[in-house]
Amino acid sequence: MLIRVGKALLIAVVGGTICSLVHSPLPWLLGPLIMSVVCKFFGMKEVSVPAWFRKVGLIVVGVTLGMRITPEIWQTMANHLGLMLIGTIITILFGVLNAWIVYRFEKVDVVTAIFSNIPGGLTEMVTIGQTMGGNLQIISMFHSIRVVIIVCFTPYFVRLLTASSSGVSTGIQGGAVVGVLTTLGLLSIGAIGALLVSKARVPAPFLLGSLLFAAAACLAFSIGQGGATLAKPVVNFAQAAIGLSIGLEFRRDDLVKHRRFFFLGMAHSLLLFVLSLTLAFVLPYVSDIELIASVLGTAPGGIAEMSLTALMTGADPLLVTAFQLFRVLFIVTVFSFLIRAFVKRIEAKSPGTIEKTYPA
Repeated sequence: MLIRVGKALLIAVVGGTICSLVHSPLPWLLGPLIMSVVCKFFGMKEVSVPAWFRKVGLIVVGVTLGMRITPEIWQTMANHLGLMLIGTIITILFGVLNAWIVYRFEKVDVVTAIFSNIPGGLTEMVTIGQTMGGNLQIISMFHSIRVVIIVCFTPYFVRLLTASSSGVSTGIQGGAVVGVLTTLGLLSIGAIGALLVSKARVPAPFLLGSLLFAAAACLAFSIGQGGATLAKPVVNFAQAAIGLSIGLEFRRDDLVKHRRFFFLGMAHSLLLFVLSLTLAFVLPYVSDIELIASVLGTAPGGIAEMSLTALMTGADPLLVTAFQLFRVLFIVTVFSFLIRAFVKRIEAKSPGTIEKTYPA
């Protein structure tokens, strides 16, 4: 086990260092992610990290976001609820369009096609899709590809957008760095919050729980006033933990065995990305949301990854988190309920209509 983890950490350090040297955006997120995917693709085995590794990274990101919470933030989020709903519905429609293409031309069953292409949380979509009879391998592959593509492409696209103005920051926008004892205290509070919220079975519990509990502590004890942040090495570690965990999810044997679905997943992830960018460019014209926040808020990537990108680019990370979280919550509750009802209705009218897909 130690050798596996040691290899993974070496991959993260090499990847992060290379991306830092070439001045990549989010070097300690993208470096470990890209390097681990490359290593897995070329057959490296016996490399892994414990399940808690990503959770620790999410807690750090949650605490970092929680430190930026102010009483005024809640009103700002409330003012954008309508925009979040509109953006979520349009994003779902994009996903449904993708699902129809997969269903119509690739002969994939309805449940698998839908839950492979709707951009909810990776874990949530795989779990719900499997319980409804979808193909676990296809759903997992599509979402893993989507997350990697969106997480890798979005920071570079944001850099292009901001290059003509002030540029992209190489660190979190903020003031002084909090001390060691304060950092340990906030991370401990965040960990407690994450563990408690994880019992409630809500999406992204380790991010959401640490965010809420850290925010409460910061407001109660006036911590983080003036934009204070966690130390850069702590945040870099969180980036590396998240990036490495995403990259190591890839399985070369699965990609080779089901390469038709691999290339299909890439094509549809890119299409979804382009469609989401179209939406992101429209929203600033009908609201007061800034373009960068719109891009990150509507990007069908992970909550933590898009929030980190917002932190590093000076966009409003809490608004981005709110957009992302709203979409995932809506999909795993309202949308999933509607799909369950739809599938049951079809099965009731014509038993056996919903055929299952088994990749060759």
